[in-house]
Amino acid sequence: MKTLKVGLLVSICSIAAFGQSPKRVEDELLRHFTKLEQVSNYGGTLDSQVQDVENKAIRQLFIKYGRRADVLSYPFSRLRDKLQISTSRDGKLRAYSWNDEGGGTMKNFYTAYQFRGRSGKVHIRVDPFLVDISEHGVGSLVHDIFQTDTKSAPIYLTVSTFIGSTSLSGQFISAVKIDGERLNLKSKVIRTSKGLTDTIFFEYDFFSVVDHPERPVKLCFYDEAKRSFRFPVVIEDEKTPQGRVTNKFIIYRFDGYYFVKVK
Repeated sequence: MKTLKVGLLVSICSIAAFGQSPKRVEDELLRHFTKLEQVSNYGGTLDSQVQDVENKAIRQLFIKYGRRADVLSYPFSRLRDKLQISTSRDGKLRAYSWNDEGGGTMKNFYTAYQFRGRSGKVHIRVDPFLVDISEHGVGSLVHDIFQTDTKSAPIYLTVSTFIGSTSLSGQFISAVKIDGERLNLKSKVIRTSKGLTDTIFFEYDFFSVVDHPERPVKLCFYDEAKRSFRFPVVIEDEKTPQGRVTNKFIIYRFDGYYFVKVK
């Protein structure tokens, strides 16, 4: 009888999750993001306890609704100024990144990854995996997903920005794969002089690129025809010890197995 009751409760919760339209899901998320902004460290009425509650609520909503295909394909146009939404070319991988509003000059971000497995089922993964959300350290803002098609499965390159202070920033280029029904965020397909890795990272002084109009600043690019990505050469000097972004680029090209440096 106890097992039957538990099974019934799970079924009821599943029906409730799938009963909401994507627009209603967006409405729920919008309410929590609006409350989060109201208690933000960046201009709101600071309340760290409410920040914690709202961030937990947002994470739970992604977990609750993130296994739905209609949510994966929904544009969420009213949320675009509340969080960063990036989708792969094939529509099988999406990243939702948001500021937890609790940082200072160093900003903290959460990311929910939604993806379609080989079976066609949609899954959700919210990073970081923490029981106590207050233990969250610095996360980066995912703002681009590039796609390289291969014989086995696509390789996705996520680009994210780390904000360490007013001047110190950095960007990650990370290789991601969907392995069956699992999202592999550490796919070691980038060959560097030090061996295989899943991520390339570079730091820079934000004020060396402050004149770029777009936010987040776009520094990493992908060439579909050549299946290559590039990122800038950063030089440390007396004026910019944290790194000055130059007009020169380092290029990695996919050789059928790995991304290898060609320039």
